Amino acid sequence: MIVGLFIRNYKCYKGAKFIPFVVNKPNNLKVFIGNNGAGKSSILEALDTFFNDREWTVHTDANKVDVNVGVLFLSSKDKTKERLGKNSYKLLETISDAFWNVQISSNSNYSRYGDFFDLREKLKIYKDTHLLFVLGKNYSDKNVSFLTFQSYIIDELSLNNQDFNPENLSPLNKMRDEFASYYTFLYIPVETAISEFLRLETKGMQNLMNQDIKEKISGILNSRTIPKSNNSDHSKTSILDYINDSLETFIENVERTIQNIDSDYNFKKEYKSKQNLTANHVTDVIIEAYFSKRRLRKNSKSITNLSAGERKRALIDIAYSFLSQSQDQDTEIILAIDEPESSLHISLCYEQFYRVEQIAQNFNKQVFITTHWYGALPILRNGVLHHVEFTDETPQVKLFELENYFEKRKSHPDDIQMKSFFDLASSIVSSLRNSEKNWLLVEGTEDKLYLDYYLEDPKIRVLPLGGASIVKIIYEYIYLPLSQKSESKHHNGKIFCLIDTDTSSIQLNVDSETKNKLLEIRRLQYNTEEDTIKLLRVDSNYKSETEIENCLVPEHFYNALKNAILMSNSSELKTAFSYFDFDSTVNVSFVRNDYSILNHRGEGRNIRQDKRIITDFIDENKDLVAKEYIKLPKTAEPNWIQEIREFFSE
Repeated sequence: MIVGLFIRNYKCYKGAKFIPFVVNKPNNLKVFIGNNGAGKSSILEALDTFFNDREWTVHTDANKVDVNVGVLFLSSKDKTKERLGKNSYKLLETISDAFWNVQISSNSNYSRYGDFFDLREKLKIYKDTHLLFVLGKNYSDKNVSFLTFQSYIIDELSLNNQDFNPENLSPLNKMRDEFASYYTFLYIPVETAISEFLRLETKGMQNLMNQDIKEKISGILNSRTIPKSNNSDHSKTSILDYINDSLETFIENVERTIQNIDSDYNFKKEYKSKQNLTANHVTDVIIEAYFSKRRLRKNSKSITNLSAGERKRALIDIAYSFLSQSQDQDTEIILAIDEPESSLHISLCYEQFYRVEQIAQNFNKQVFITTHWYGALPILRNGVLHHVEFTDETPQVKLFELENYFEKRKSHPDDIQMKSFFDLASSIVSSLRNSEKNWLLVEGTEDKLYLDYYLEDPKIRVLPLGGASIVKIIYEYIYLPLSQKSESKHHNGKIFCLIDTDTSSIQLNVDSETKNKLLEIRRLQYNTEEDTIKLLRVDSNYKSETEIENCLVPEHFYNALKNAILMSNSSELKTAFSYFDFDSTVNVSFVRNDYSILNHRGEGRNIRQDKRIITDFIDENKDLVAKEYIKLPKTAEPNWIQEIREFFSE
C-alpha cells in the first residue's frame, strides 16, 4: 500500500516535501480538493512518473539534478517475501529496518520531512508485520534513489549485507523494478481520450481485465498443433511454424520464378530482421484487425459518440465491473482519476462517487481522485481528504478524515462546508428531474443498513450523511427549490429525511414538509402512552431520547446483539450478558431503560453495571450489531417502516 509521497521540485512543488496519505490508519480512498492550479493533479502525475515513467516536469526555478519523486510503501512482509526473490527481499528488509529506525535528529536535512516521522509513529503498530520503505527516482539518474536518506541507506546496506557493494547499485535497481512490477498504476487525466482508453487492446483495459491479450494469442499460436504436411509420420507442429513454413515455401517459389529472368533477384530478409514471423508480429496484426471491429457501445451507440460526461461515467462503470469480478489480480491495481465528475450532469455526480468509493472499500483497491465537486465530502467514508492550497510559492496540503468529516472538523477552510452542502443538495434535487429514484436521507451507515434491509426497493436510494445536523442542513438547502408548487410537475421522485431524537434536538428554520408532498423530515420517537415508535414532526413538543437501535423488532435485535457479543473477545462482556435473557413482553428494542429487551436473572449481580457494560458495547459497535441484524431472516417489520414506504408510494 502507498502511504505517502516524497516530491522535490516537481511541477509546482518547489523544494523538498513529504505528503502523507494517512491520518490515523491506512485506508484506500484519497480525495484531493482545491482550486485549479493548486497542485492536486501534480501529486497523481508524480506517482505516474514513478510507476509508468511519465515525462518529468521540472519546477521553473530548479535544476534537473534536484528533481525527484519517491513513494513510501507499507507492505506486508509475508506477501512481499512471496513476490520477491531471496536476494531482493533481503535487501528490502534491511532498507525497511533502516527506515523504521532512522531518527530525525541524525541529519539536519531530515527536518524538512517532519510529516514523514510523524506518520511513521502512527504506523509503528505495523512494524512486526510490515515493511516500511521509500523507493524513488531522480530526473537525471536512472539508479534507485532513497532521496535525502540515500547515504544513510547505503551505509546500512553495507553494514548489514556482506555481499552488498555500494559501487554497484544494479541489485537495488533490480529490487526496485521487481517490487514496482507488482503494482499497476492506472492514471486517467481529465483530458484523457476515454474512448481510446476503453479499447480492449489498450494496456490499461488489459490491466483492468487482468488479461494480457498478446500473451493469450501467443499461447494459441504456439500451442495449438496441426499435422505437419511434409512429414510422413504426421508429427505435430504449431500454427505459427505452419504459417512460417508455408510462407517460406511460397517465397522460394516466387523467387525461383523471378530468377528465371535474372538470378540476381531475391527476397532475402532485411538486415538484422528475423527470418520467421514471431508471435509478436502476428499478435500485433490480429489485435489491430480483430479488436478494431469490437468497440464499446451503449444502447447501440458507440462510446466515441457519447458525450464527455457519459464517457467519464462509462470509465467508472467499466472499472467497477472488472474490479468487482477480479479479486485475485496478478498485480495490485491503483486507480487514479482526475475529476470523475468532469462534464457529468450534476444529477449523476452522487452515483459516480458512490462507484468510486465502492471500488476502494469493497474491492480493496487504492483510489486517488481529484475533484471540484464538494458534494462528495458529506457522503464519502473511510478515506482521507487532502485540501491543497497554493501558498508561499508552493502547494500546502492539509489532511482530514472523511468519516464524519463535518462532525469532527477543526481547521478546514471556511468555504468547504458551504460548497459541499450546496453541491450535494443541487445534485439530489437535479436527480429528481432526471430519474425515478427516491431519496431517503439518514444520519449514519447503520441507519442505511436497517432501512435497505426492510425497504428492499431499488428506487429508494438511502444516503447516510454523518449526523442529524447534516441531515437538517441538507433538508433546509433542498426545501426552497422543492417547495414551489410547479415543482411537482417536473419531478419523478421524492425525498424523505429521517433522524433520531437526541437530548439536544435540532431546530428547523423551515416547515417539516413541503405542501406538494415532495419533501418531508421526521424523527423517530418512542411514545410511552402507546408503547410504540412514532414518526413525528421535528417541531413536535413530545421529545425523549430515541435512536434507531431502539426502534427495531425486539427479539430480532436481541438475537443480533447476542451474535455480536459472542464474536467479542471480552470475557467480562460475555459474563454480563449471560445473566440476561430476552423479555418477550416488550414492544420496542430498548436496552438501557425500563422497557429493556434484557431481563436480568442474576442473583447478587449489579444489574446497572451489567447493563452498562452491554450498552457501552452497543455504542462502540453499532455497525457490527446492524450487520448481524440484517443477516437474520425477517420475522416482522417495525410499524414506522410502512409509513416511509407509503410516503414514497403516494
